[in-house]
Amino acid sequence: MSTRAQSGRTVTIKTIAEAAGTHPSTVSRALNPKTASMVGVETVRRVREIAAAFGYEPNPWARSLRTKKTMTVGIVLPRLTDRVLASMFEAASERARQLGYQTMAVSTKDDPVEEKTAVHLLLDRRIDGVVLATCRIDDPLPREIAARRTPVVLMNRCTDDFPVVRSDDEVGGYLATRHLLALGHRRIGLVAGRLDVSTAKLRLEGYRRAHKEYRCRVDEKLIAESSFLADGGISAGTQLLTAVDRPTAIVAVNDAAAVGVMAVARDLGLSIPRDLSIVGHNDDELAQMLPVPLTTIHVQLTEIGRICMEKVVGIIGGDAPESAILPPSLVVRASTAPVRG
Repeated sequence: MSTRAQSGRTVTIKTIAEAAGTHPSTVSRALNPKTASMVGVETVRRVREIAAAFGYEPNPWARSLRTKKTMTVGIVLPRLTDRVLASMFEAASERARQLGYQTMAVSTKDDPVEEKTAVHLLLDRRIDGVVLATCRIDDPLPREIAARRTPVVLMNRCTDDFPVVRSDDEVGGYLATRHLLALGHRRIGLVAGRLDVSTAKLRLEGYRRAHKEYRCRVDEKLIAESSFLADGGISAGTQLLTAVDRPTAIVAVNDAAAVGVMAVARDLGLSIPRDLSIVGHNDDELAQMLPVPLTTIHVQLTEIGRICMEKVVGIIGGDAPESAILPPSLVVRASTAPVRG
C-alpha cells in the first residue's frame, strides 16, 4: 500500500516505519482501527502523526487483494431523500471510512420488489456485508442475505431475531402519549404509519401502554394508518381532524407526518397548541425551526448509523452478531399544551 506525497515521493508503510523507528508490521497494525489495540497508545499516536504529515492514505484495493474482501458494505435504504435516514446513512458511511471500508448505498422507494433486486445486485458485487434499513415484519430478505453467507445488520427497523441497531420505539410511543395524557388530553389521535413495519407497530404498542397506565380507553377510530411521509400526515390528519368528535391531540409516527398534520390543522383554522397539541418522533433538526416548534421524541440517529456499521464490520471480522437498542427521550417544545377546559 502506498500513496504519493506532494513532493512526488512515493510514501509506503516502510517509509513511515523508518521515520517512526519501528517495524512495518507495527505501522500496519497502528494504522488499522481493528488492530490498533495491539500496539502501544504512544506508538499509534506517533505513527498516525507521521502518516498524516506524509499525506499517506491506505490503499483499500491492495488490502482487498490480500484478504480476498472487497472492503465494501452495502446500505439499503427506503429513501435517500428522507432527512432522518440520511443522518443515519452519513454516520454509517463516515464510520465505515474510519474502519477502512467504503459504502455502496441503494434506495428502494420502500418497495419490496425493488428492495430484493437491489440486494441481489449488491450481493453479486461480492460486498462484505449489508446494512438493511428497509425490512418489514416477517420480511424474508434478511434470511436470503444470510443464506449467501453475507453478514447482515438491520438498521432502524427489526424483524425476527436478526441483529439490529434501533431506537426503543415502544418507549418512544409511550413517552409521546404519556406527555399528552399528563397534560389532560383524553382523545389522542395516532397517525400510526405502516403497521407492517416494526417502528410503527412498536410505537403503537407504546401508545396503548400509556393509555393503559392512565386507565384511559383507546378509541380505535382515533388510530389512522399512514405512510411515513408528510402526505401520510395530511391524509391521516384530515381523517382525524374532520371527524365529528375530533381529537384534542395527535401523536405522529414521525416528524414528517407531524408536519402534514400541522398543515391540515392550519387549513381547518385550528391553532396549535390552543386547539390541537401535536407530538412528532425522531427530532429532525427542522423540528425546532418550524413556526410552532415541534414537541417530539429525540432519537439518536447518528449513533444508530455509527453503531450499525461497527456491528456489521465486527461480524465480517468474526465477532458474534449483537443488537443495540438505544433509549429515546422526550423534547418538549411549543406544539403541546394542556387541554382546554
